[in-house]
Amino acid sequence: MLAQKFKLFITLFCEATPACLLVMVQGNIWLATMGHLQKALETGFLTGLGVLIFSLFSRRWFNNQYIVAAITGATVFVADLIVHPSHFGGFATEAIVTGIFTAIISLALNITGKKLFLHAKDRISKD
Repeated sequence: MLAQKFKLFITLFCEATPACLLVMVQGNIWLATMGHLQKALETGFLTGLGVLIFSLFSRRWFNNQYIVAAITGATVFVADLIVHPSHFGGFATEAIVTGIFTAIISLALNITGKKLFLHAKDRISKD
């Protein structure tokens, strides 16, 4: 169980950190500084921790990839608001964009990962 929770934390950390970094520099990765990276790492850490704590209360929601993406996006939104102010738009604009971007990444990785797993499983069972 501890290994599953660690995997969940690492997965969400790795989804949220690059999404936050890309949105913070508005897609131009050449503008990223160590300060941007630090804020993105903090956001990723808070996201992983938040979803990890949330997963202790309800396991059945984590079986649906759409709910996982929504939970991830919402947690990134809150973490982004906590870590730093918006760099564009209104008070919460950047946090909203980061949350949506992370939810899309989470959903894409979930769908792609499942397809790759099933493909590999079929290839292994044929041999």
